Amino acid sequence: MAVGSFILRSSFAACCLIATACARVGHEDIGIRQRDDSTFIYRSPECGGRIGLSTEGDSVWRLCHYMADSLVDVWTLRDSVYRFDCGDVTGDSLPEILVGVVRATRYRPERDRRLFIFKLYRGELIRPLWLGSRVGLPLVDFHVERDSLPAMVHTWERRPDSTLVEAVYRYQGFGLKFVRYLSE
Repeated sequence: MAVGSFILRSSFAACCLIATACARVGHEDIGIRQRDDSTFIYRSPECGGRIGLSTEGDSVWRLCHYMADSLVDVWTLRDSVYRFDCGDVTGDSLPEILVGVVRATRYRPERDRRLFIFKLYRGELIRPLWLGSRVGLPLVDFHVERDSLPAMVHTWERRPDSTLVEAVYRYQGFGLKFVRYLSE
């Protein structure tokens, strides 16, 4: 889904919702329900809530974490956002928020699509888990496969000859570890 189809320009107080997930202890299932194009609600025996996103233009975004309809925490992004997804990529029964941004990074000075992963620290506070400067090849898009635990991250990457390849990654310790290509 293109971000243009679900970007809602709103004030900070009217955060629209984005994807998060929370798995139950015991890993029996993932407690995530999609409410609309940009709304996901998560739950587990320990936690439950929703994550929201608001924008104040093309390059100021706020991730908002709500529990029991109360705003718990906010994280501000100052980059263009092109994609959101979620899943329990660490397998710890807490949601991780995946955000695609367009920016230059310390080790990759060209502006390009990047993948950032945020966690809910202590089940409440939005904090960076991995601010990726790059996956294997230049990133075109990504999606979380929530059918597995921990969830897998599918990427579509551009080869030097401009063809696209789909790859699968798993979060491991620090960052994403390549698993395999699904298309070549």
